[in-house]
Amino acid sequence: DLTANPDRSAQGTVIEARQEKGLGTVATTLIQRGTLRIGDPFIAGGSSGKVRMLMNDKGQRLEEAGPSVPVQVIGMDGVPAAGDMLLVGDDETVLRSLADARNKISMEKKSAAFDTDLRKQMAALIESGGTIDMSREMREVNVLIKADVQGSVEALKNSLEAMISEDEICQVKVKVLQSGIGDVTKSDVSIAAVSNAWVIAFNVAANMQAMDEARTRDIEIGYYSVVYDMLEEMEGRMQEVLSPTPDGEYSGKAEVKMLFDIGKVGKVAGCACVDGDIIKAGNVRVLRGAKIVFEGRIKTLKHLKEDVQTINSGMECGMNFFDWEEMEEGDVVECYTMSK
Repeated sequence: DLTANPDRSAQGTVIEARQEKGLGTVATTLIQRGTLRIGDPFIAGGSSGKVRMLMNDKGQRLEEAGPSVPVQVIGMDGVPAAGDMLLVGDDETVLRSLADARNKISMEKKSAAFDTDLRKQMAALIESGGTIDMSREMREVNVLIKADVQGSVEALKNSLEAMISEDEICQVKVKVLQSGIGDVTKSDVSIAAVSNAWVIAFNVAANMQAMDEARTRDIEIGYYSVVYDMLEEMEGRMQEVLSPTPDGEYSGKAEVKMLFDIGKVGKVAGCACVDGDIIKAGNVRVLRGAKIVFEGRIKTLKHLKEDVQTINSGMECGMNFFDWEEMEEGDVVECYTMSK
């Protein structure tokens, strides 16, 4: 028979935290010891405050919450992380000072982690003889994350920072410039504009000022509610950085419908032009889903049995490429032509 003392200062664990309009930070917390009441000063991670409102899971207001009761706490000045301990104290000023000290320590730890990583890179450079392999270029995709709850922010950040796209000459990684909870604001868009970053809004919106700023400064805001969709989009963006769009203006695309193996000619892709024009003299790239699998030139372009220079939208054709025969059904061929 497990029991907890309700007649003491409250202690609990933050399950998740989010920001809501008109309420500020709302932290879902499980009270483990004591009783939390309206007006209690408290600290939770690097945030502090005084309880302004308590609500249960149905949105009903409570005057207090005892042991084993999950409750939504409103009144803190920041956004705690999932797993942070909520503790009630007597002096609000002392608690605020403690929260500031925790934030300072957190920043110092991040700085120390950066320094450690930098030292490891320098040590690896020295061990390799002090030379840098200039044949392998490092590129980054800058992003700014806004989400509805802190747990989503951390999950998105960890997933994105683990993504890597590379080939024999280049490696692309994701750099999270800033992350937080709540709607996308004008300042978020300004930061993205300065850093040429992509703004990810996960289960949140952008306020009017942010949307106006994004239109003015040509910043894209991606709205998502499914993590997989966002990661798939990011994979495509990383592939675009790894293998940029071929030189020239986009002229059209075709989809590979069937494959044929024709003796000395080799493998030929039977395609349908689904947009614009496919021009034999143009540059092409072949996409398999979000991944770019080939960039080069068309070797042969035929309509029925005749060699042609152009295939228009709605027409079918056969094509193969210089030095590449790894086509698959479903691949998309994009064509780009140089402006005169």
